[in-house]
Amino acid sequence: MEENRNRNSANRQDGGQRRPQRMPADSSRGEGRPDRSVELLLERLENTVEEARSVPLGTRCMLDREEVLYLVRMIRESMPQELERARWVLQQNHQLINEARREAEAVIRDAEVQMAAMVDEHEVTQQAQQAAALMIDEASQQSESIRNNALNYTREVLENLEEHLTNMLVNIKENQKALD
Repeated sequence: MEENRNRNSANRQDGGQRRPQRMPADSSRGEGRPDRSVELLLERLENTVEEARSVPLGTRCMLDREEVLYLVRMIRESMPQELERARWVLQQNHQLINEARREAEAVIRDAEVQMAAMVDEHEVTQQAQQAAALMIDEASQQSESIRNNALNYTREVLENLEEHLTNMLVNIKENQKALD
């Protein structure tokens, strides 16, 4: 395999275009996730292209059409699973935000009850108002943070999927041109 990579890098130096580098895996996500089928299939497709035999005196290569088409079909079949996971993450995000809002509303109601009970004591009333404001701010910040994190994660998943699909499409187009 190392020999094929050296040969491929030599071919690139001879005038072939260098393929864009893959993004490194994010260690904060996916480590414990056993099903990374789209990524594995894309890696297999990439390895198939990289390990393909070169045509003598050229930068073109020969690929096993059945194997490449099989990998493309498997990727297409796996994509809905990845999209479903992204939808699930968004749904969980909405549930977390709603739960945080309910908790914030409960905190506000509790604070209002406490304030009404302490109206007679000026200093205690001020402290309760400050505590309620802090709780509201913390709850709002927490819900906004949860929402932003979930949106960022979803955005990353979709961007990674788009990048993988773009790379795959570029490789397929290059291979189609090579076959023409």
